[in-house]
Amino acid sequence: MHREIVRGSHAPMGERQMTNIAEAEGQVETDATGSTDTRRVVLGATIGNFIEWYDWTIYGLFSSVFSSQIFPSSDKTVSLLVVLSTFALGFLMRPVGAIVLSPLADRIGRRQMLSLTLLLMGAGSFAIALTPSFETIGFAAPVIVLLARLLQGFSAGGEYQSSSVFLVEHAPADRRGFIGSMQNLSIGVAVLAANGVAALTIASFSSADLKEWGWRVPFLIGALMSLYGLYIRSGLPETPLFLETARGTGVEKRPILQVIREFPKEALYVFSIQITTVFFYLWTVYLPTYANLAGGLPLKEGFLGGTIGLAAFCITLPIAGYLSDKIGRKPLLLATSIGFLVLAYPMLAALRGGGFASFVIVACAGCVLIALLDAVMPAVLCELFPTRVRASGVGLPYAISSAVFGGTAPLVATGLISAGYVMGPAFYVMTLATLCTAVFFCMPETFKKSLR
Repeated sequence: MHREIVRGSHAPMGERQMTNIAEAEGQVETDATGSTDTRRVVLGATIGNFIEWYDWTIYGLFSSVFSSQIFPSSDKTVSLLVVLSTFALGFLMRPVGAIVLSPLADRIGRRQMLSLTLLLMGAGSFAIALTPSFETIGFAAPVIVLLARLLQGFSAGGEYQSSSVFLVEHAPADRRGFIGSMQNLSIGVAVLAANGVAALTIASFSSADLKEWGWRVPFLIGALMSLYGLYIRSGLPETPLFLETARGTGVEKRPILQVIREFPKEALYVFSIQITTVFFYLWTVYLPTYANLAGGLPLKEGFLGGTIGLAAFCITLPIAGYLSDKIGRKPLLLATSIGFLVLAYPMLAALRGGGFASFVIVACAGCVLIALLDAVMPAVLCELFPTRVRASGVGLPYAISSAVFGGTAPLVATGLISAGYVMGPAFYVMTLATLCTAVFFCMPETFKKSLR
């Protein structure tokens, strides 16, 4: 099969990337002992994912506050729907970002891509924070915010796979699951941090000041964090595996095409694993709304219970990642899919007449099940592909699945309930869990596989 590769010194990399491979491999051996450099690699790899989820959460939390400032309408509901539509459009840009940015990570290196995606994220946050109101600049205001969200969606399309590959390729072989779990741990921590910043912002401003300009503060915080992330990432070394590939067999000129030609089955595995994003969104974002609609639970209690569930998610992730380095990735993938296949109906049924205690139990049980899969996701996605196409192999199917299933999960659930099918979301989850279980049984075990 024909492959176009760029070898050795002809690869499009700067001198700084072409460091001595032996020195880079020695760094990884040092990292296995738990040195400060390991912590810096983990921080540098995960900070982009943290900022991405912080920004997306802040946008959702404050959408009702700034909707009339940026997207004015005589009907407040219309303004809010326009804001949320802009939120959804950001999801649709992820596959575009994956198509453009993933091949760059396979051609110019993981570290350079990490800096680019973080720069784009920070630019989007600054733009939203500094956008004048509709009253000041007219229709330019919603256009600027829309472009900022599209830019952030575009950057998100390249961030997850680039940072996951960077993190896992730097990890010692016997700790890839544990270190990789830090990637999705950053998601839980980011959502908790965003909720904390939102609560503090709301408590610090009067209603008038919050609506006028206070809502901009959390976005400025996100932009400043991006600058700090750029500083951290600027000093990180390229992964030894990428350097070895660039100097040896060479980098792929068209890695996405090679994934389609050589690894269609592995791409399907990535797509299927990311289908479980429906479980994540329903349990960490939509569950309070479902409990309110189906059982009358006050939203305030639902949000508190959801926070407790998210904390359980964060606690479980590193434990599950560590366990996967001992027993493999497949048992944990199957535990999640089979768990939701069996428990989705009784868990959601318990919310129809249960109170706060029932909600907390359901939220925590679901979040623990999700964490079992999310802990191993970065490692297993990277282990499915060789170094020369790893970022592209992970990025495109991951982004497409996220756009198709992640962005529509609350919409599907709400539509089913509105149509009179209160338990419809449970059957939706069970259907997807059945599909994932079948795919996971067919997947090879990867935890002892070489990343080369």
